[in-house]
Amino acid sequence: MNTPRELFLHELSDMLSAEHIIAGTLGELTSETQHDEIKAAFKEHGTQSKEHIKRLQQAFKAMGEKPEDTTCHAAAGLRQEHEALHEEDPSPEVLEMGNLLGAAKSEHYEIASYTGLVQIARDLGEREVADLLKQNLDEEQAMAKKIVDFTKMTGKEAKQAIREQEKAEKATAAAR
Repeated sequence: MNTPRELFLHELSDMLSAEHIIAGTLGELTSETQHDEIKAAFKEHGTQSKEHIKRLQQAFKAMGEKPEDTTCHAAAGLRQEHEALHEEDPSPEVLEMGNLLGAAKSEHYEIASYTGLVQIARDLGEREVADLLKQNLDEEQAMAKKIVDFTKMTGKEAKQAIREQEKAEKATAAAR
């Protein structure tokens, strides 16, 4: 790898791999969630991820290039974290919170990657490619915002459940 264009094509290939890995994981997250709002958001983002893949393929076509056969090690690592969470046999509530944390990590990785790719595309004079990547970036940023909101919601629910459990324990202790 000797030129900025070669680096760009490599990183573009990496994002194509990442999107494939994340799209697969989103299907699992959708089936694992307890909240209808979160389920709908994960399902919608799975559909968006398929569009991200199409845009990445369009970017390669616009540049007259083909993607490298590569694996995004960051996305694969996040996928392994998801699998490791399952090995801990979490309660449904804890799984939900862990999945949101993992989704936030994925979104921030994608945001950082697309931010850099958009800039390099602009620097290389690839305006059409930059526009395609910017669409992906905007959707990732919107999803990251939703995940923050969902994390706050599930955190409030967890706090309430803890309070209710403490009240029940005090009532049981007082009844003895």
